[in-house]
Amino acid sequence: MGIQGLLTLLKDVSVNKHISAYKGQTLGVDAYVWLHRGAYGCAQKLAMGVFTQSYVEFAMTLVRMLQHYGVTPYLVFDGDRLPAKAKTEADRAARRQENRARAKTLLKQGLTKQAHDIFAKSVDVTPAMAYQLIKELRKAGVPYIVAPYEADAQLAYLEKRGDIQGIVTEDSDLLVFGCHTVLYKLEPNGDCVELRRDQLTRCKALSLHGFDDAHFRQMAILSGCDYLESIVGMGLKTAHRLLRKCDTVAKALQAARMEGMRVPKDYQQRFDTAERTFVFQRVFERNSEGACPESSASA
Repeated sequence: MGIQGLLTLLKDVSVNKHISAYKGQTLGVDAYVWLHRGAYGCAQKLAMGVFTQSYVEFAMTLVRMLQHYGVTPYLVFDGDRLPAKAKTEADRAARRQENRARAKTLLKQGLTKQAHDIFAKSVDVTPAMAYQLIKELRKAGVPYIVAPYEADAQLAYLEKRGDIQGIVTEDSDLLVFGCHTVLYKLEPNGDCVELRRDQLTRCKALSLHGFDDAHFRQMAILSGCDYLESIVGMGLKTAHRLLRKCDTVAKALQAARMEGMRVPKDYQQRFDTAERTFVFQRVFERNSEGACPESSASA
């Protein structure tokens, strides 16, 4: 999920905050992130087919916490599977299946703690689980929307339009989508970590002076993302160095080959597809009343 190592490199421009600093504002929430966090605590039950809604209770606790501090939560759910992410999704599904089988074996051996840790890696948040949360949001009158595809793109659009003033997630992809204010590591007590796009040039670990949105996005994609696997040896720092030196992706790939990296022949084409997925992904537009489809508590 996201760009490996990006948040670590941006740590020196991350600021510890309390959610009360956003009183009176609306924050978009990547709903599947909360569902995944909630599912961790009941992973074994979910994997074994035992009924539980602990993941819904976890998410609603965070909803009520935001409301307590005067923040309006706007939850955004993933929609249909994105074709550009098919390989990533298939790989993740295979790993989940392997972990589920391994965890069941550990459980039979009486290794309960080890089994729980592996069960946590096997959980897949399903549309049925998302619907259970949606039903609770409707009851509570909390606004939400199911995106056409990924929540990330819909959240970026909502922030750009001014419908939300920041985004709560654990996914570094939101920065690649161009989001301005992103909040990570939100705790039930309201503590969180803020990353603001206008502060990125202060980063010491990775000089981003002169890097526009396109360069930042291209650096992230080159290092490996959900839409395109990385070239062996091409991490964020190497991608950053090559783009600094070469300016364009095409020239950066030529330089990578000169340095001995094995760049597939069709890599440029696949890179272009990945970048278009970030830039042109489908989102829902607001209607004439200012609402998005399936976005109100009464929908």
